[in-house]
Amino acid sequence: MPARIFAFIYFLSCLCSCLTEPKRKKTSFNSGGSINPVEATGYKIQQNKGFQKLTVIDPWQKSSDNQFDYYLLEKGKVIPPELKDKQVFLTPLNRVICLSTTHIGFLDALGELSSVIGLSGSAYLTNPEVKKGVAENRIRDVGYERGLNYEMIVQLKPDVVFAYGVGSEINAQMNKLHDLGIPVVLVGEYLEESPLGKAEWIRFFGAFYRKGEMAGKAWEKIRSNYDTIRSKVAKIPGRPSVLTGLPFKDTWWIAGGQSNLAVMIRDAGGKFLWEDNPSKEAFPVSLEEVFLRASKADFWINCGSAGNLDGLMAFDQRFSDLQSVRKLQVYNNNLRSTSGGGNDYWESGVVHPDLVLSDLVKIFHPELAVNNEFYYYKKLSHD
Repeated sequence: MPARIFAFIYFLSCLCSCLTEPKRKKTSFNSGGSINPVEATGYKIQQNKGFQKLTVIDPWQKSSDNQFDYYLLEKGKVIPPELKDKQVFLTPLNRVICLSTTHIGFLDALGELSSVIGLSGSAYLTNPEVKKGVAENRIRDVGYERGLNYEMIVQLKPDVVFAYGVGSEINAQMNKLHDLGIPVVLVGEYLEESPLGKAEWIRFFGAFYRKGEMAGKAWEKIRSNYDTIRSKVAKIPGRPSVLTGLPFKDTWWIAGGQSNLAVMIRDAGGKFLWEDNPSKEAFPVSLEEVFLRASKADFWINCGSAGNLDGLMAFDQRFSDLQSVRKLQVYNNNLRSTSGGGNDYWESGVVHPDLVLSDLVKIFHPELAVNNEFYYYKKLSHD
């Protein structure tokens, strides 16, 4: 999916997350090497004799009581009778198509980019290895949503198409692929309630490559890093106020007070301006109300595609009246972006919430930072 489109959808979905931290559970490694999810709620892994069963739960917005079962069997093994008429995948996978840039981030973390033969939105990629594959025609752009090139997908003969659903219309796309004999797996990481829950989908992808233990250890390291960073600011008395986003036409969509973005800001020691809002979902606010509440905000982050303050002023000259702009405390999450519109924040950021959190702490509490080098964020200036 093109990064510009996915970034907007992903941003809105990130606002649908719960603020309450889940109770920590001990990671469990079973005999098959797979790892049961600890914080992720959108999938389950069940180890059976000789195979694994992966269940994806409600993988699109407003989905209710929908689940999809996938059965993983090691290559060379005989398919057991109980898996007759089931959706079976022989692992490890060799040829995959990814319909979201976040899938690329997970496969990169697993060292499995060589298995990617197709994707959506190649113009918006940031990963050098995948971009090289596209340039050399080893990786094909198969289109996206209603513009999927089904003929090309059939010709590529993938082991699986990793897809996602914004709404129930994804069923029509899946049915079309199934009718063509193309196996599809739905991925719903963007609907998770916490940054660590999203990152834990690395275990889901790891199962398809028989890298369950590796994926589990990678996620444990991410969680440990995240918790260490969060603990540094947990007892800091002062919390700077934070504005987020950018208006779309005449409406400013604000993250709910119990959203994923609110979690990140709080964990980084900031005070989200709408943290008193009880919603998990984004809600529309008039520009006048935003200007009123945000006039004295200490920081402004995640401000669209703006590359500098002059570009930001082009949206609305009234931005110059905001304290965060006057004091040059505006930071955007597009440091790792490309001229074509790609942004690694939407590609690898979901796998590395610890790096995102580290950047936010450097912004809100620079006195705690070991260094001033950002990974995803950059400070906007007038040049």
